[in-house]
Formats: sequence, C-alpha cells, structure tokens
Amino acid sequence: MNQNQNAVFSILMMRFKLDPYTAIPVTKEWFKKHPNKNWQDLKEYLIDGEVVFKNNQLHDLDEIELKILIQKMRGANGLKIKDRWFHFKLYRKCFTGTEAVKWLMNHKNITQEEAIQLGKILVKKKIIHHVHDEHNFKNGFLFFRFYEDEMAVESSKAVMDAFEEEENLFSKYFN
Repeated sequence: MNQNQNAVFSILMMRFKLDPYTAIPVTKEWFKKHPNKNWQDLKEYLIDGEVVFKNNQLHDLDEIELKILIQKMRGANGLKIKDRWFHFKLYRKCFTGTEAVKWLMNHKNITQEEAIQLGKILVKKKIIHHVHDEHNFKNGFLFFRFYEDEMAVESSKAVMDAFEEEENLFSKYFN
C-alpha cells in the first residue's frame, strides 16, 4: 500500500469509524464511479470534506446540493443573520460559527465534526468568510458572513459614513 492509500484508509477509519473490511469495498466502489481519479485525489477530497461517508457509501458533495443548502441557510428557517455588536463595534449581517454548526447538525442530520468540515468547505468555496478574514471556519463565537451580503454591508457603511460626514459639517458650521 502506498502513502496515499494509507492516508485514505486512516481518514476513513478515524473520521467515519470504518473498519478495514468496510473501508476497502467502499473505496473500490468510489473508484468505479470515478475512474479518472487516484488515491491522492480521494485523500484530498476526504481532507477537504468534499467526499463524505453516508449510507455505507462515499458521496461527493456536489454543487447543486451546495446551492440548495445555501438557500436553506439563508431562508426563513435558516441561520439568524443579523447585525451584532462585539467590543463596541457593529458587525452587519453576520452569524456565529457556533450557530452555523448547530444549524447544520439539526438540518443536515450530521455530526459536529461533519458540520465543521462543511463550514470549511463553504469558506474554501468563497461562499462565507470570517468578517475580518482572519480565521478559517470554527465552531465558536466568531462572526462569519455570506459573501453575497458584502455589497449590502458595504453600501450601508457608505451611507453611514456619508451621514457622519454631513453631521460633522453641520456641527462645524452651526455650533
């Protein structure tokens, strides 16, 4: 067995609690579906969380599934995306990593570790990001925002800056 094969089986056994007798046929089946892929590819997909184990099979996280997930996360029963204060600073249209993990666990019926991996995929695919781009996705009190909301945040910031500038001019001339 080569190094990539060992890594794949280690990931399958540690992350998904598979025994070797299950891991071997599962990988054989995945390679039948992906004849142009190799062990290095599968290892990277598993590390990045782009391949998951469900119903005794390895499944690719496809783009359509991701788009549906994003719609649900942003929908009426989705994440609580709102303005939040932290250290006297306002962060617009954001959510916490902890809230996202809980939501993913409840709505996708996945484990905490799988939810964190999915959050990291959303960051990697530039769907969400840390509000200061200082952290990868984490299950914690860190603020994340959908890139889709950046324009709204930037335009509201521009309006507030303009209002503040007018207020400063007004007080300069009339006080």
